[in-house]
Amino acid sequence: MSITEEQIPLMIREGKDKDVVPLLYKKVYPVLKKYIVSHNGSKEDAFDVFQDALVDFYNTVMEGTYNEKYKVFGLLFRSGINKWINKIRRDKKIDFKEEFGDLEELNSINDHEFVLLGKEENVLKNLFSPIGTKCVELLTCLIYTNMLMEDIMIRLNFPSVASVKMQQQRCKQKVIEQIEKNPFLLDRLKGI
Repeated sequence: MSITEEQIPLMIREGKDKDVVPLLYKKVYPVLKKYIVSHNGSKEDAFDVFQDALVDFYNTVMEGTYNEKYKVFGLLFRSGINKWINKIRRDKKIDFKEEFGDLEELNSINDHEFVLLGKEENVLKNLFSPIGTKCVELLTCLIYTNMLMEDIMIRLNFPSVASVKMQQQRCKQKVIEQIEKNPFLLDRLKGI
C-alpha cells in the first residue's frame, strides 16, 4: 500500500503511525541530515533534530492543530531546520558566555583602562553616531573584531548572511555621506 502525504495526518490520528513513521524517516530524514551536516552539524545532531521535529509534528496532529494546507514533508523539514537554527543560537550563546570566563576578573578592570582599551571604538562611535547604533555596531564587528558574517548575523539578529551584507553596504554608504558632509571627520579618523 502506497501512502500519500495527504493521508499521513489521518493515519496518525487513527493510530497507524507505525506505518507512517518509516515513510517520514525515508522521505524527510535524509534531506534534513544533508542540510544539517552541510551547516556544521553531525549525523547525530541531524538524528536528534529530526526526532524532535517528528515528535512535535505527531503532537500537533494528535492535538488537532495541524493545518491541512501544509505539506507534511515540507512542514517536517522546515521544523527541523528551525530546530537546528535554534540549537546553533543556543550553543553560540553558551560559547559566548564561556569565552568571558570569570566575571569577577572582568569587573576588576577599572573604567579608565576600559576607555583606553576601546579608544578607537569610542572615537568611531562618537564620530559616526548620526549613522545609527546598528550601523556602528555592525561596522565595529566587521572592522575591529573581524567577526565572521555568520557570527554577526547571530549576534545582531539578522535573518540571513545576505541581509548582513546588504546592511554593511548601506552602512558604508552612510559613512561615506557623513564624511562628504563633514570632511574634518576624515582627518580625525586618520589620527586613530
